[in-house]
Amino acid sequence: MTAGPRLVALPGTLLDRRSLLGVLGDRPHALNVLGESPTLAAEIDRLVELHAADRPCIWLGHSLGAIVALHLARRHPEAVVALVLLGASGVDGAAGHARRGAQWRTAQRLGLRALATSKLGPGYGLQPGDLLLAGLADQAEAVGMRRFEHQLTYANTRPSLVCPLQRFEVPMLLLSGGADELCPPARSDELLAVSPRARHFSLAGAGHLFPMQDAGWVRHHLHQFLHEEAFA
Repeated sequence: MTAGPRLVALPGTLLDRRSLLGVLGDRPHALNVLGESPTLAAEIDRLVELHAADRPCIWLGHSLGAIVALHLARRHPEAVVALVLLGASGVDGAAGHARRGAQWRTAQRLGLRALATSKLGPGYGLQPGDLLLAGLADQAEAVGMRRFEHQLTYANTRPSLVCPLQRFEVPMLLLSGGADELCPPARSDELLAVSPRARHFSLAGAGHLFPMQDAGWVRHHLHQFLHEEAFA
């Protein structure tokens, strides 16, 4: 019996495998924290060599992980059998650059734990005292400054995928948080135009960390998508 495609998970900025454990459950997968390479192109090539040298994969990414998965599909279409994109965006702008510049300055001045608890958490909709704040800080420290600097470079240097519009032929599942201010559902709606096989579901009231806060909802849609596409 031929093995199905490998599932590869890519966490978002300053997040590690703990951010996606609830989504992946006991499903076989590989997971790679982003930030080993200094440029987006080099990081994509590293991921493809590491995970897709022998056969194409299903790439699941959250936030920056979703962005990298999209650009991986653009650069190496032969390495992709499907995309699962959580809180994705195909465009960037001056506001994103400014926000990331402020994050880097805060991290240099106060450290990654302070950045996570004072800036990232509130930006993701977490309130003071939320139990996720400590976990967010732990993950940020585990990722480290070197990877964080590279992650910011990936986000700042990525080209737009919607203007001009890029085309992908692979199945694509888009999931978003209805109250996500960083990557709102409209960004996922824009990506529906890049693939005739894309579908989008949004969770009302959920913020940017919905894969951690509502892992069961994500897991349900992931299972359904893989089953319908005969990848289960």
